[in-house]
Amino acid sequence: MAETKKAGLRPIGQMLMEMERIVPQDLEFALDHQKNSHDLIGQILVRMGALREAELNEVLIEQSQTSH
Repeated sequence: MAETKKAGLRPIGQMLMEMERIVPQDLEFALDHQKNSHDLIGQILVRMGALREAELNEVLIEQSQTSH
């Protein structure tokens, strides 16, 4: 998430929920896990099986194209 703040990008979790790739519970779990691990949200979601690597890559590309 630190990457989104410094680059002015939309939060990846928000994008994934809007695209219906994850459910709110997935994001809540990943955010909670991130507090202790400091891993990126996308990486956490892939590791927990809520998101495929290919889906993450698609959203990251879209995120970079829609940055402010």
